[in-house]
Amino acid sequence: MSNKTISVSNQKGGVGKTTSVINLGAALNSANKKVLLIDNDPQGNLTAGLGYTPAEQPRTLANLLLAAIDYPEDLDYHLQKAIIHTDTGIDLIPANRRLADAAARLQVMQLSQYNAVGDAERVSEHIMADLLNHLRASYDYIIIDCGLKHELLTVNALVASDYCIVPVQAHFLASEGIPEVLELVKSVREKFNPKLQIAGILLTMYQSRPQLCHSVRESVSEIYGEAFHVFERPIEYSIKVAECPAAGQSIFEYAPKNAAAESYRSLAEEVLRLA
Repeated sequence: MSNKTISVSNQKGGVGKTTSVINLGAALNSANKKVLLIDNDPQGNLTAGLGYTPAEQPRTLANLLLAAIDYPEDLDYHLQKAIIHTDTGIDLIPANRRLADAAARLQVMQLSQYNAVGDAERVSEHIMADLLNHLRASYDYIIIDCGLKHELLTVNALVASDYCIVPVQAHFLASEGIPEVLELVKSVREKFNPKLQIAGILLTMYQSRPQLCHSVRESVSEIYGEAFHVFERPIEYSIKVAECPAAGQSIFEYAPKNAAAESYRSLAEEVLRLA
């Protein structure tokens, strides 16, 4: 199975990150791909957006990261208990506030690895990659929704990923957290994961005439050169897109005729073409 792991990341909030993870996952699932979504944010927005209450989840990504650190030999057992098989056919590893505790544990681990000569394989930045090694064969696509804080969690996601998608509000291109993400990706590529690539910049909350899209694309080229792909169709802003996570549904279930549904289908088609 030719599988790919994709992190969706931006250091700024309110750019449609979680909504894009849900709808990209749903679009890939409808293309008969086996999809796992991972909530890598202690706020649990992805978990809630798929219709689950974060605080009520007994097993989450936090349990898995801690198991990967302390009991790597028992990881398969913990994975079976943590993965939620949703009604839509998409699988989910949920998250809640306990993920912040796991992030703190990773930080302690990171500090100690620089102060001691130990097992070089147990590197704090590689824990999620170790975890996903147990899962990759079961899925075509693993998509990780990264939070805004806890940079070590985001670094873990990027170390485990083949690609990163950067969602950005179309109207605030230059300031919307792109430089921070690009810097983080560059750092991860140099230190931990040379195969990591930026799949593209995804323009979200697009609510204007087509010529704005053209000028936004031009400004991407001006600011970042030709180095970064911009996904073909921006995600149209509509109240339906904003409402669907609260309903615990993708746009394809909630409002299948909405223009944003076509945009997410187009995004999925481009993701399916990634090498």
